[in-house]
Amino acid sequence: MIPIIFIGFYSYTIYSKSINNKLSKSTFQALTLLNRTMLSELNNYQYLAGSVSTNPIIQERLTAAPNESAPSNATINHAMDNVYRTIYPGYVQNVRIIDSKNEPIYELGYDGIPNPKYGEIMKQVDLNAPYDSLNYVKSYRASHTIVLGRKIFDQEDIGVPLGYVFVFIGGELFSKVILSSVDLGTGSNLLIMNREGIVMSSNLKGTTLGEAYDKGQLFKQIKEQEAQKNHSFQGLVNGKMHQISYINNNQLGWYMISTVPFSYINSETSKITTGLLIVVSIIVILCILIIIVLYKSILKPIKQIIVFCNQIFYGNLSNRIEDHSNDEMGVLANRINSMVSRIEQLIEDQQKDQKRQRSLELQMLQSQINPHFLFNTLNSLRWLAMINQVPVLSDGISSLAELLRSTIIDQDEEITIKQELNNLDNYFAIQKIRYADRFDVEYDLDESVLHSLIPKLILQPIAENAIIHGVTDIGGKVLIRIKAYAKNEYTLVIEIIDNGKGFDTKKSEKADTLSGIGISNVADRIKLQYGESYGLFITSLVGQGTCCRLIIPKQTYEEDKG
Repeated sequence: MIPIIFIGFYSYTIYSKSINNKLSKSTFQALTLLNRTMLSELNNYQYLAGSVSTNPIIQERLTAAPNESAPSNATINHAMDNVYRTIYPGYVQNVRIIDSKNEPIYELGYDGIPNPKYGEIMKQVDLNAPYDSLNYVKSYRASHTIVLGRKIFDQEDIGVPLGYVFVFIGGELFSKVILSSVDLGTGSNLLIMNREGIVMSSNLKGTTLGEAYDKGQLFKQIKEQEAQKNHSFQGLVNGKMHQISYINNNQLGWYMISTVPFSYINSETSKITTGLLIVVSIIVILCILIIIVLYKSILKPIKQIIVFCNQIFYGNLSNRIEDHSNDEMGVLANRINSMVSRIEQLIEDQQKDQKRQRSLELQMLQSQINPHFLFNTLNSLRWLAMINQVPVLSDGISSLAELLRSTIIDQDEEITIKQELNNLDNYFAIQKIRYADRFDVEYDLDESVLHSLIPKLILQPIAENAIIHGVTDIGGKVLIRIKAYAKNEYTLVIEIIDNGKGFDTKKSEKADTLSGIGISNVADRIKLQYGESYGLFITSLVGQGTCCRLIIPKQTYEEDKG
């Protein structure tokens, strides 16, 4: 049940994040469209202001010197009527023209504002020039009005200011026409603020215009996010969490802002949550029912398996689980039976291997005699040979003593290649007494492997086989080449190659040697000690010679000791 609850909670979290991301994108897109709509609507009023500021009669009146005749008020009224016939947007409340001395020369007269307000608006117009300035004011009729202000320049002498034109726009254009065209949900708010954070318009009733919204906290958050180039974020509005998006219209100096309360967002996700809880509850009930059924059907087989496992733990491998069903428990019982049979077979194989190893050890012991008696006898014979001035016999006895000292006295099962080759040299010296110069030995050794460990007495039987069969079979001089090298970082290769008569490798050959240890014994020792991947591999061609290749793990004395 815990995974189901976790999955449900995780799904709810992912869904909520997805809703927030989509809402953020959609509100930003809605703001972008509203901004375009507002600019499109304002184009009509800007066109009206432009028509007034470039009208020849207005230009003549504003450029006339004090001593020159200027168009009369009637002429100006007539000219303005002609302008209105061309363009007159629906929410125009007043049009006022002021000359460079701040004296009005024309006013439509439907509504107005106190003269001091014009001074504030003119400052904003100068600040926003060459763009038009939009300012919120409260007119005489107590209506919310947006004043579009534009500076009038001399058309003949560009850059010379002549005055101002002000177009009074009813606030309903923004609140009832533009902002009300989009509904972002219950409790959502669309606002237009100027660059000081003063609310110019809003589609939410009860929003105070002409003042900072939420004591300026909303605009403060927007400025902080704007510095980080975040156009959508989550923040507090009037003490409650909202999804906030905004667009900054640099041309007008306005911010268009949307706030969507989390209460509305959560009301949408709560429907999904309710449905999810119902589904999870149903799944939990079904799981409980399934668990009850499975508990009753599996309990007995599991107990049987536990009893059987306890028998295995105490070493009884002869019994088997009696379960011939085709369900999961039956398959499990069959697999356990197979596993126990395999374990029983492995134990039997291990016992056979141990028996073979003991047999090999006995063979090694059979070749040993009392070492003290043997060395004393050999030393006596060596001195006797030296006294009788028979150096060949003396050297042979000395080599035999060294060889027996290494094989009998030294109890280490593994020695270095260098030590084994030294034993082999002593062995070859002994065989020289018997066969004189009928064989030669060459070495091709990789110095880096001389300290690698190999089993003791592993090379002598192979070398002896090469000498005996080579000299006997070909009747001539035999060349024995011994190579040792590293096949890779982990594998060591030793090759003993002779140019003897060779033999058919399909026929079993077990050559008995001087010490009673044959080639097959060597192969068995390697496999027992290192595993089936290693061993003695013989290749031979009749009439061309024989190559005996030993492959064993590469290890040094330090590694073996560690």
